[in-house]
Amino acid sequence: MEWDDLLKKHLGEFGRFQKFTSLLAILVGPTVGLTLVAMTFLAATPEHHCRVTGNASSVVDRYMTEGYNLSIPLEKIGGTWKYSSCLMYKDLNRTSTSSNGTTSCTHGWEYDRTIYQSTIVTEYDLVCWRSWLKGLGQSTFMVGVGVGGIFFGIISDRFGRRPTIVFCIILHLALSTGASFTSGYISFIVVRMLDGITINGLYFTAFVIGIEAVGPSKRNAVGMAVSLSFVLGFFILCLLAYFIRTWRTLQLAQALITIPLLCYWWVLQESPRWLISNGRVESARDVLQRAARVNKVTIPEDVYASLLTKKPADRNSNEKTTRFTMIDLFRTPRMRLITLAVCFTWIFVSGVYYGLIVGTTDLAGDPYVNFALSAVLEIGLTILGWAANERWGRKPVIAGSALFAGTGCLVSAATSGLPTVSRNFALVGRVVIAVSFNCLAPYSPEVFPTVVRSMGMGVATASSRIGCILSPFVTLLGDVWLPLPMVTFGVAACAGGVAVLLLPETLGVPLPETIEDVENGKPQQRDNDNSANYTNPQTEHDPFKNMKHLTLDNFHPWPFSVRIN
Repeated sequence: MEWDDLLKKHLGEFGRFQKFTSLLAILVGPTVGLTLVAMTFLAATPEHHCRVTGNASSVVDRYMTEGYNLSIPLEKIGGTWKYSSCLMYKDLNRTSTSSNGTTSCTHGWEYDRTIYQSTIVTEYDLVCWRSWLKGLGQSTFMVGVGVGGIFFGIISDRFGRRPTIVFCIILHLALSTGASFTSGYISFIVVRMLDGITINGLYFTAFVIGIEAVGPSKRNAVGMAVSLSFVLGFFILCLLAYFIRTWRTLQLAQALITIPLLCYWWVLQESPRWLISNGRVESARDVLQRAARVNKVTIPEDVYASLLTKKPADRNSNEKTTRFTMIDLFRTPRMRLITLAVCFTWIFVSGVYYGLIVGTTDLAGDPYVNFALSAVLEIGLTILGWAANERWGRKPVIAGSALFAGTGCLVSAATSGLPTVSRNFALVGRVVIAVSFNCLAPYSPEVFPTVVRSMGMGVATASSRIGCILSPFVTLLGDVWLPLPMVTFGVAACAGGVAVLLLPETLGVPLPETIEDVENGKPQQRDNDNSANYTNPQTEHDPFKNMKHLTLDNFHPWPFSVRIN
């Protein structure tokens, strides 16, 4: 008997135990969501211009009363003449600007404090020729997120979901709090990078434990609920940022939100599926008995004997490995194609997603309204994507929304001369790519087998950080050609939509337990057993059937990869 059979016949696919476990996974989402996009407001760039100083008080008086006319030159930006943010006239004592040369801001900058009282940008002057340092801060954070995906993916598959989640919560609380007290920009981005490591491990380990606890018919619902809770974090961030206009206080506030999650040490149970797959017989029996009591059902002793007396290697006579490493994600043809396709999809989709989120506050209009509006639209469209996932499958929804988002970005680039129109199409791209991103999150774990699921998600999300690392610098391409950032995001979104088509469909398909399940495509049916004529989409069009000769079963290049025959 397998875990999914136990759920259907005895424990229930979505009993009270599973609901509680899913709720704990969902409650992780807001904390992670607001942390990942916190730089949208922490590092917001207000209107700014060169600080003008001079020996004569008349210079200062003239500057304050007459505005920029005799101090700041005009520049044509996007077809509109505006006062320069990075240049000033060399001789401020002149009464005429004719033949007066320009220079960079030699005395620093002055910032408009109307919207933001202080940000990282205003405190450390991350503008003009120093603007790349702002992108560096977000990119190093995403480097940490990528490392965390791999590191905690391995830790989760090796030591369990529960200890990984609790450890990440404690680390995140400490690091996120410490970031608000850093004394310099370098120390801030280092602490944020370490926090990125923990936050990704927390989110996707919670994601995995949530979908592993429920039956096949409820996996998509739980996964989408976790994704929606992630977006709820955007609302919390926007609300906090609206009332807290100083970046250090805002950073501290979003860190302290994590405190209630410390109770997971006592209330969260280990994933029964993971315990069974790893042969943890006594622990699995304890958790299953507790789950049966909570669900008010009885599991017969013969079921325990059938499910728990088998060692992981005994479940499939050809499955020789009892300990897995990342090389197992690439060792066999099916797993290799799945892993690469998931990685490429995550690179493009997440890069566009985070790039457009961070750029929301730079669009025309009120930054808080833009951010909140995009979050509302994201939730609404994600719910529609949730329903579409259940009707038409994962691949059409993810691919279609990515291609549509790419089109919106390209149209936004084409209408850059019309700020309002361009903003509207940019928001379309922003919210539609969110559908692809939020549907991709619950879909990705479904294509990996249990024995390497967290590890696969770790590698996939680590790869996605390539796009996230580059996205802050994509916005700098606007200095070369104003529409170029949106053109880049549009092409990347379309590429992500194409890449997802290489993956197998998982609608109504039980989760694979072993790598051999994936390679052999074991017979699977919809949860709705009365659909006798249902053809498994994973095997109907088998993209791997001509790749059997590529198997590398005897290739073990990692010296620390332990294999037991």
